[in-house]
Amino acid sequence: MLSTNTWYHIAFIYDYPTRTQFIYINGDLDISRSGSGPYLGLSGDLTIGTGNITMPDNYFDGCLDSIAYYPWAKNATEIMSDASFVCYLKFDGNNLIDSGPLSISGTGMNYSYTSSGRVNQALTLSTLSSYVQVTGLTRIGIHDWPYTVSIWIYPTNTSGGTIMHLSSRLDGAQINGWCLPIMGLTSSGAIAINSWNSTNIPINGPFVPLFTWTHVAATYSHNNGQRLYVNGSQYGTSSLPYTFNAGGVPMTITLGSSLLGFNVCNTGTIQMGQFYGSLDEFQIYARELSSSEIYVLATP
Repeated sequence: MLSTNTWYHIAFIYDYPTRTQFIYINGDLDISRSGSGPYLGLSGDLTIGTGNITMPDNYFDGCLDSIAYYPWAKNATEIMSDASFVCYLKFDGNNLIDSGPLSISGTGMNYSYTSSGRVNQALTLSTLSSYVQVTGLTRIGIHDWPYTVSIWIYPTNTSGGTIMHLSSRLDGAQINGWCLPIMGLTSSGAIAINSWNSTNIPINGPFVPLFTWTHVAATYSHNNGQRLYVNGSQYGTSSLPYTFNAGGVPMTITLGSSLLGFNVCNTGTIQMGQFYGSLDEFQIYARELSSSEIYVLATP
């Protein structure tokens, strides 16, 4: 049963060799049926939003987005990726084009590229007020929705800096908005992740070496709380179960800077400010990835 005013990812698959139909909801198989014959017509129209345009009261009432048709049967892994993969900035080809299914390409200021990335090219932030943003992140703005963020970092200064800043405003400020640095460096150069909850307990990781590529990932789910992964391995233990109190609106992630959120957001142990160094392979998922999935991201 679906609820009103809620976004769902729906996928219908027909596998011709096995004559099987599948329905997936939010990436999970909901139901299937075998022995179903194929479409026998030679041509036809794909009508969206109704089954018959001549009949009254036969219309879908709601919003639809990112509709796609594929002339092959996607597998369960591909469907889960479509349903939960929010954004993927590779920073290759001197551009901020999103390689994920939603095409949420980035924008930014005062950034450059280096050919010495962890995988091909990478983004370089070497001056004050250099950053990249991705906006319109709807599900990360939903209270208690699970998420995963993953990135490679190559710091040239480890005395602090915001790696990822989550905010409801493009300028990162808290006034009439919501903001939180979710990943960054402490004043002593340790990696830290931070999340908004009743106690706002951050998780501090190991010290990050200068001029070295390090993979960092953070996951959240209601039952597991936050988890920090460094170079593919979980660091320490999870936080206690809690409800992530998100902004309640589509959010923006700013890479490399906290912008006007400096000293006004709930910082935890992160020393907010400009991150100096390079970033590569930035990914966002609207689900909690498993430890084995994180390991794959950390071993490209």
